[in-house]
Amino acid sequence: MKNMLSVFKQKIFSSYYLTYKLFKLIFLDDSYLQVVGFSNSLKQKKPCDKDGNPVPWMNYNVISFLEGRLNKNLSLFEYGSGYSTIFYSNLVSNVVSVEYDEKWLNKIQKMLPANANLVYKSLDYDGEYCQSILSTKSSFDVVVVDGRDRVRCAKNAVNALSDRGVIIFDDSQRDIYEEGLEFLVEKGFRRLDFEGLKPNNYGFDRTSIFYKDNNCLNI
Repeated sequence: MKNMLSVFKQKIFSSYYLTYKLFKLIFLDDSYLQVVGFSNSLKQKKPCDKDGNPVPWMNYNVISFLEGRLNKNLSLFEYGSGYSTIFYSNLVSNVVSVEYDEKWLNKIQKMLPANANLVYKSLDYDGEYCQSILSTKSSFDVVVVDGRDRVRCAKNAVNALSDRGVIIFDDSQRDIYEEGLEFLVEKGFRRLDFEGLKPNNYGFDRTSIFYKDNNCLNI
């Protein structure tokens, strides 16, 4: 009987302790979920920080890193537009973002500052979408691979990087992107992984930054 009471007390205490910790994590102003903006993202139904400013739909560790490393001397190309486009445009000199969803493009376009340019390309594979970075006839310091056809996008991005350029490859934990990740390593890039929680999500996420010596992020 004493053993049963002891087990019962332990279960009650564990349940109370877990509930208490979850309450603090969710509701206290200085909790992780509040500070990074996760709770606010749930309320707003979009990726944003605690003050409502747009952030990429990437894990919070890489968001924090990019906030501290991106600067107004950099140009950026992005495969896949969104709230991330607004985020990048506030940190770098200029942004070019390619988008295949015309309705989504029109929505995001209304929110962008003058230094961001959205380019519409219909969704295809191994076609104009992944090659759109080459059609700009420009080089970029940062290329974000976060749209469709990512393996081919990454391969084309290599040919449009500046001498100090880096490639940011989101959702790199997915097996379907392994070919693209291996390609970049074979091209002499080193890889830095950031892992953690992303806005409005519950699972594990990884973003990988591929870089060489004397890169623009000072890695």
